Amino acid sequence: MSEEKARRYAPDLMAGQVALVTGSGSGMGRATALEMASCGARLALFSRREEPLEETAEMIRAAGGEAFVVPGDTRDADSIEIAMGRIKDHYGRLDVLVNNAGGQYIAAARDITNKGFEAVIRNNLIGSWQMTRAVADHFMYENGGSIVFVTAISARTALTGFTHTVAARAGVTGMMKTLAAEWGEYGIRLNCVAPGTIKTEALGRYPIPPERWKQLNRSVLNRMGAAEDIAGTIIFLASKLGNFMTGEDIYVDGGETLHMGHDARDMINPDMFEKRERGDGKNE
Repeated sequence: MSEEKARRYAPDLMAGQVALVTGSGSGMGRATALEMASCGARLALFSRREEPLEETAEMIRAAGGEAFVVPGDTRDADSIEIAMGRIKDHYGRLDVLVNNAGGQYIAAARDITNKGFEAVIRNNLIGSWQMTRAVADHFMYENGGSIVFVTAISARTALTGFTHTVAARAGVTGMMKTLAAEWGEYGIRLNCVAPGTIKTEALGRYPIPPERWKQLNRSVLNRMGAAEDIAGTIIFLASKLGNFMTGEDIYVDGGETLHMGHDARDMINPDMFEKRERGDGKNE
């Protein structure tokens, strides 16, 4: 947390609040946790791997913040229940949940098995539901709170090669809107942040060299997004700044969706997809 980042918001913006960030061992989750801590929040850090969480926690503590590491798996309801008990014992409250954990792999739709499809749905949609339901049950029905889901711009556009995750992300968005309508009476606000192409270590999981990502950049701002760009929007929604916002799906993509959608056939491996006649009769 550099001094420059700490100045993005007032240092007491989230004072007194406890925030749980899933997938906070790296990338957007880590950036969100660090910036929330710089705003005075106390953090609960949740992910499957404990070591990266400890690294995030040490970064927060080195800057004078408070962090509590809670390893667990959003796909495992028992794991979540254990985490809720530990957070209750440690902090006694929870005001903010950031559902950031998720993951997917690239495959043409014809090559996705039912098992693979279900795995991505469980990771991105069911995992978010299980964490959201547990937090509401244990903390927010009585005291209200804010829940932010990190999805993707593909939830409303298209991303060939990722049918499974597009289905999951769209499901999260629909779930968020319905829960916002049902849970408003409890003082629970729910919103989505949909990132565009963000430069994090996660990009390295795809078979695209860094220079190719720059060539494929579709942001009208002529740059890739940074994890801090997403963190800033999450904090706006989670804090009192967004107190009258619920049920919103906010795109943070540098104008990427102005180009209307992605096509992984051009981006990654054209040979993965079948050759076919285009609608205008011209061969692809």
